[in-house]
Amino acid sequence: KQWYQRRVRVHDSGLTNKRLKSTEIAEIMNKFNDSFKFGPEDRRMKYITREPLQNSVFRAVNTQGYAKSITVRSLCWNGKIVMDGIQRKFNFDDGVRANFTTSDCDSINSIQFVD
Repeated sequence: KQWYQRRVRVHDSGLTNKRLKSTEIAEIMNKFNDSFKFGPEDRRMKYITREPLQNSVFRAVNTQGYAKSITVRSLCWNGKIVMDGIQRKFNFDDGVRANFTTSDCDSINSIQFVD
């Protein structure tokens, strides 16, 4: 949370480089985090590309969203894929493809006790 206390950039809202109050920071964090919530019956996965490569040659599109399957091809000579949920990273060099899919057995199972 400490890095939120520094200058926060809020793109496309006119707040770029504005020093925000703690309450404003908390509101932005909550809205951002709430945008990742979806029901356990949803069979899709949420994906976010944290540091997409963008320059005059490559343009990052669809850097976050929901999908049942995703295929990513590396354009880096020394790339890595980091899986936050399992805290692992994998080599992801130029030309390598990574396929991510979901299945019914991957879903979250829960029960609710009724009085």
